[in-house]
Amino acid sequence: MSTLRARATAELQRRIDVLPRDVERFEADAAANARGFGIHASQVLALKILMDELVQRQRGILDRLGEDLSDADYADGFGRLLIEIAGAHGVWGIFSQSLAQRAQPALAPPLDAADLVAADCYQACMNRARNWGLIPRDGMREPPLVCLEAHYSPVAVSRQNPLRVLRSSLRSYRDLRLPIPIVLLPADQTECAWLLPMLCHEVGHNVDQDLALSSELTRALLLGTDGVIPSERQEIWFGWTREILADAIGVLLGNAGFALALASFLLVVAPGNQQAELDRHDPHPHPMVRVPLLGALLRRLGVAPLAEAADRIEQDWRALCAPAWVAPFLDDLGAIAGTFLEARLDALGGHALLELHPDVAADVRRAAPLARFLGSGELRPAPDRPSYFPYRLVPVAAQLAVASAPPSVDLGAVQRRSMEFFAAIPRPPLLAGATSLSPQRASSLARIARSVDFAGAGG
Repeated sequence: MSTLRARATAELQRRIDVLPRDVERFEADAAANARGFGIHASQVLALKILMDELVQRQRGILDRLGEDLSDADYADGFGRLLIEIAGAHGVWGIFSQSLAQRAQPALAPPLDAADLVAADCYQACMNRARNWGLIPRDGMREPPLVCLEAHYSPVAVSRQNPLRVLRSSLRSYRDLRLPIPIVLLPADQTECAWLLPMLCHEVGHNVDQDLALSSELTRALLLGTDGVIPSERQEIWFGWTREILADAIGVLLGNAGFALALASFLLVVAPGNQQAELDRHDPHPHPMVRVPLLGALLRRLGVAPLAEAADRIEQDWRALCAPAWVAPFLDDLGAIAGTFLEARLDALGGHALLELHPDVAADVRRAAPLARFLGSGELRPAPDRPSYFPYRLVPVAAQLAVASAPPSVDLGAVQRRSMEFFAAIPRPPLLAGATSLSPQRASSLARIARSVDFAGAGG
């Protein structure tokens, strides 16, 4: 048995050594800025600290296997170490898949664009929260990574969410938490820049998890609608809180572009037989409620072009036959939109969600000329004057161009102009962060790693 143990221990050492080499490969690519990969350097560095901690834990178990153990204790330790190795590779696989996709020439440009949109959305909110003193400078997280996935709509996976959300194709562990947000983007949407405003909603989920907004908004909803909305409908609205919050953040960051992109999808699926009844267990509002709620959120921002977009969305909505049960919910829309955008929250230091991004009117003015260019190819706005064009507004403008064009619009031309405009905006050296991590941030990542329990995770 001692010979078998010695060989098993030697094999385990080799198996442990595989992961650090893979991590080092990505680290080297980031340091060399290979294929523009250097923009992810701070994210790779954060992940390296996480993975180093997991590997260190594996080596600690391996050292204990070298002690004078009974056969049963050795077998138990051997099994535990196999779980640790597999678990660490599962976590790394999620991030490495996302990072490796950027090495594919055909995918790199649209993924770069999606990364920049997601980072712009995330930083717009989190920088505001930091300026309010809600999070320390060292507490700023890395921006989200966008990972292509076979799914019909984008999906957000926050560092606070169980990895089981990724079960569709990525290894999942029910009890693990992500150190960096990931947004899963349908692979077939990479050729549709006008659908990328949906990332504003998905990043909204990450912001919610970072700032703990939805639980307080549920309480605010109870106070703000008590006596206005019957308790039975209140319970249904409570169940939709997280998704409505993400829609509200989507409207703040993506204004009419986000609302039109989401409404165009919802209005197509709404007449389906699967949507005939209200599903009380669905965390998303029913399409026939969600679409007019988008209009109410747009109107609440008090910007004339957004009210016009709301008119257009509601006109398309009225062309459908809504189930009879929808009518009472329509009476609630004003109170719901007002609560989500205007209720002052302790989680925001007494500020309202509306204040998290107060520059909506300026965004609308800046997106309009680009929308005209993307639709016509004429009079391109400057991508770097008077300041760098916000990345998140490029897909907003693309959606406005497509939504205002006739059905015969050349979608390929809109996509090409959008990607060329993305490329013309000067790229930041890093999506966020710095080339080194503060001791506080490194300690935070190590704590995340030490809290992982692979033995209780499912695959």
